[in-house]
Amino acid sequence: MYKKHTLWISLIIFNCIIKCQINFEQQNNVTVIKDNVELKNPWSGGLNFCQFSKIDLNLDGIEDLFVFDKSGKNGTQNGAKISTFLFNNFSNEFIFSNEYSSYFPELRDWVLLIDFDLDGKKDIFTSQNSSVAVYKNISENEVLEFEFLKIIKSDAGFGPINLYVSGSDIPAIVDVDGDSDIDILTFDPSGSKVYFHENKTMQMYGNCDSINMVRSDNCWGKFVEDFSTNSVTLGLDENCNEVNENSRFAKHSGSTLLALDLNPDVNESLELLLGDLTYDNMVMLYNGGTQNEAIINNQDLNYPSYDIPINLTKFPAAFNLDVNNDNLDDILINPNGVNVSENFNNVHLYVNSGQNEDGEIQFNYSSNDFLIGSMIDVGSNSKPLLYDLNDDNLKDLIICNKGYFDNGNYNSKISLYKNTGTLTNPIFEFVTNDFAELSSIGNQSGFQSLSASFGDLNNDNLTDMIVGDNNGQIYLFSSFGVNDSNFPEFENYEVLDIDVGSFATPQLVDLNRDGLLDLVIGERMGIDNGILNGINYYQNIGTLNDPNFADFTPTFNTGIIDSNGSEIIIKSLGGIHLADTIYLTGYTDPHVFEYENKFLLAVGTERGNIHLYDNVEEINENDDYELNLEYEYSEVSDNMLGDTNCIHSKIFISDINNDDYIDLVRGNSSGGVEFFSENNLNSNGNEFEKLKVKLFPNPSAGNFSIIFDKRFDGQIIIYNLLGKEVLNESIINEDVVFFNVSFKKGIYFVKLESRKTEINLKLVIK
Repeated sequence: MYKKHTLWISLIIFNCIIKCQINFEQQNNVTVIKDNVELKNPWSGGLNFCQFSKIDLNLDGIEDLFVFDKSGKNGTQNGAKISTFLFNNFSNEFIFSNEYSSYFPELRDWVLLIDFDLDGKKDIFTSQNSSVAVYKNISENEVLEFEFLKIIKSDAGFGPINLYVSGSDIPAIVDVDGDSDIDILTFDPSGSKVYFHENKTMQMYGNCDSINMVRSDNCWGKFVEDFSTNSVTLGLDENCNEVNENSRFAKHSGSTLLALDLNPDVNESLELLLGDLTYDNMVMLYNGGTQNEAIINNQDLNYPSYDIPINLTKFPAAFNLDVNNDNLDDILINPNGVNVSENFNNVHLYVNSGQNEDGEIQFNYSSNDFLIGSMIDVGSNSKPLLYDLNDDNLKDLIICNKGYFDNGNYNSKISLYKNTGTLTNPIFEFVTNDFAELSSIGNQSGFQSLSASFGDLNNDNLTDMIVGDNNGQIYLFSSFGVNDSNFPEFENYEVLDIDVGSFATPQLVDLNRDGLLDLVIGERMGIDNGILNGINYYQNIGTLNDPNFADFTPTFNTGIIDSNGSEIIIKSLGGIHLADTIYLTGYTDPHVFEYENKFLLAVGTERGNIHLYDNVEEINENDDYELNLEYEYSEVSDNMLGDTNCIHSKIFISDINNDDYIDLVRGNSSGGVEFFSENNLNSNGNEFEKLKVKLFPNPSAGNFSIIFDKRFDGQIIIYNLLGKEVLNESIINEDVVFFNVSFKKGIYFVKLESRKTEINLKLVIK
């Protein structure tokens, strides 16, 4: 059955009771145990394609750890997840402390933290439009702070131009010539030879306070990288003239560079550790020259050949930093190729074991899970949920994923962490990473990017499972019993007659409060035949013993005419359409939760924002809540956590410790899970300011009123459909505000904003 609701925004009187804000605090103190070991950083959010630097985050004189993760760069979104870890002197380990991530500017592609002016503060070097942007560290008074300094230019004899670094590469930024100021080694645009950009600041001014680059060597080291392999050709002249033309100028896909001195007692020239996009190993290029004239005269294709060689699925990058506090710089290896590389157990640590008898620094393999072993990480695109699976009155942690990368494929699984704690003190203990052995289904049918929900659908007192996949399909796994640990067991599955296009994220919830579990389903989202798809609602029209889901997703007119002269329609619960304006994808993850005895709707998105909506229910003539399928929902917040440090947010909201405050767990593209607890910032216990608002009449000819149930102080801002501000007025201590405007007919958005409240309404001018 398909029930269609068409709405021309005829009369909307918003009688909303909206919480001013649900405030959350990120936590890392809920215990998680795996293999009988308590994880130190369980809720730090996972790691995929990372770059590592040391920096003093809390300005205590001890260097901490900065991690930049490129996860999420999938053609539509450029991932830029920052994780920060404080170094604990007592335990000699890094502890997740992500409050420092917000102090960094927007970053992308690659990031290296380097103190260029020798003031003891690490500065930021990062990619910007295939160039190098610098942010100076201006921290003082125990507050971390950066300000934009410049885009680095370099003079190759034709005047200064932006110094080129491909966004897929990672340059080497280090003092190459030994004069104390930083220089830059990077591949030329063809990707075959290395340019040396020499910093002349010390020669010019006698200090390192600025950056003044000159490209002084067009073939540093006298080598070129072979285009068809990751080996190099050595012994070339200063212009690399002997290289084959086809390989010298072939388009290069990406390389990573790490410059370091492996023989400090022999000479002070730098070696080069090279990673390539299409290869799993790294090549060490040994420098037999001097600081002023590099000559690469030997190469190790299986570095370190004296130990376990580097082997990491596609495009490894290396970072030289001290991770064990022994004053010796170690090497971390992590893939730099987003969506083509290993995403689990992929941070390889090679420990600096000092110099051998020949004076060469040795790096020995230590582990493949640096930091990852201390956190929850399920590969990529984690989807967490909380549900009491074993009927012990404690909510267990279930985590779905896109999958673990394996030879170009993603093997999707569901992880289970049993709650072994108490009602007020949850402890999650790892049970399996392949709950119900769903990976076997994936291997057979392309069953990937899983998203699960649980409930008793046939009234047999057993927990059934609903799973959505990347094909947009919904699978019903009916439980036939429980195992020895009282967890449900499943034998067969049924493919329901539901198809939402792609990347279905279902939630079982009794949305209309009739005693039957319904389905709210997110999707990749897009436009199909003039219809903007959003959040799907399949109402259970069956019985307690026999579920039957029918499409009750409402449709809404937009008033927007497409190029074919047809009006664009939104088909979505609450009229919600959160797709990217360019790519028309959103990867929505809706989650309905009960708050103060009414339903609210939170929606995770591809961009990472979590949107919060009210008006899921309306008060009927009997003063009871009734599901709203007629009017669009009111957006309370466009980012309820207030951060943008996430790509592909997947969420679940529940009070897991029975303290009457809600908790939120968030999955992300990096495959980890983050934990947030509600934090009441008001002084009156758990009571928040509530505000009833009416916009009347609506539609209007331009004369309308905004009516408040209590006096309001703040701003009233009105935007047109293009997002242009057409009115902005300050309101002081008013309960009714009258307007007489001469707007063109159409749809407008009204924002009521105060220190405590943000409410969004829709206005129609007829």
